[in-house]
Amino acid sequence: MNIRDIAKIVGVSSTTVSRVINCSGYVKEETKKKILQVIQETGYVPNEVARSLSSRESSGIAVLVPDITNEFFSALIRGIGSVAEEEGYRLILCDTAEDMNKEHNALSEVERQYLSGIIIAPVSEQDAETYHRLAELEKKNISVVLADREVYGGELDGVFVDNVKGAYEGVHALIREGHRKIAIIAGPETSLPGRERLIGYKEALRDAGLEVKEEYIVFGDFQIDKAYERTRELLALEEAPTAIFTSNNKTTLGALKYFTENHIKIGRDISILGFDQIDALKFIAYPLSTVERDAEFQGKETMRALISKLKNKGNTGIKKKILVPHKVILRGSEKCKKLHEI
Repeated sequence: MNIRDIAKIVGVSSTTVSRVINCSGYVKEETKKKILQVIQETGYVPNEVARSLSSRESSGIAVLVPDITNEFFSALIRGIGSVAEEEGYRLILCDTAEDMNKEHNALSEVERQYLSGIIIAPVSEQDAETYHRLAELEKKNISVVLADREVYGGELDGVFVDNVKGAYEGVHALIREGHRKIAIIAGPETSLPGRERLIGYKEALRDAGLEVKEEYIVFGDFQIDKAYERTRELLALEEAPTAIFTSNNKTTLGALKYFTENHIKIGRDISILGFDQIDALKFIAYPLSTVERDAEFQGKETMRALISKLKNKGNTGIKKKILVPHKVILRGSEKCKKLHEI
């Protein structure tokens, strides 16, 4: 007995049977029940596996991230995966590509499949639909934990970093270096981390007695191309900034790309300090100063938080907001020789 045999009995394709067995992809409930019945009757898989599928008791965990190409989320997934493997859970990964529609579709798929829980870094904190879908999943005993990003309503467990404090400390490091013209390439206004890092930037300037200049505040989308354009705009100002605070690692890469293509030397012509490290630059000893946190550790803490909910049969009544530590690492890019020549 194999998948093809089961497919012939039910009258479906082998792919459909595979989707049911692996909990991957949509299959009509009626068809799914027929396949599970044949699996149980033929013993193709152990009966307890089929029973767990039909009763929605599953070791499957969905992980939704907005940008798998971002090394922060890649490291986050590594951390989630390492704890999941230790505890016997399997992951189903979805890259929502910063697209709310893709996120909504993925959540619909989670509800159709036999999964125990979901870890999600939402596309937008202001998306009420995603919040309501997550709340409904929890009502159906599918546990939810947020990873790094908050969601509309703020009533779900999650593991985060202190974005306001991290940005404040990063900008303060630039101020200590002597910078007074500090710009920021902020994240999208729909993103809570983006807004919180902007708050930290403003607070650092105000506490130092510096004016918050609107022309020094530009908004990106946490992606390279938009950051490249925003860097160009900032340096085209009549009174250009001497330093730029970048709100995430891809934003930093966009700024660095502009500097490189236009022969602008960090440490001589401009300073930069970014939120989240870029590991590849460490390998070549590139002196980039950053606000850092251990993304892999954050992933482990997120998976542990989800397992705790699963073992406690869902909601405990007390919503947990766990903060992972961060630190500012200065490697030299916060300096600017030209600044001290003015």
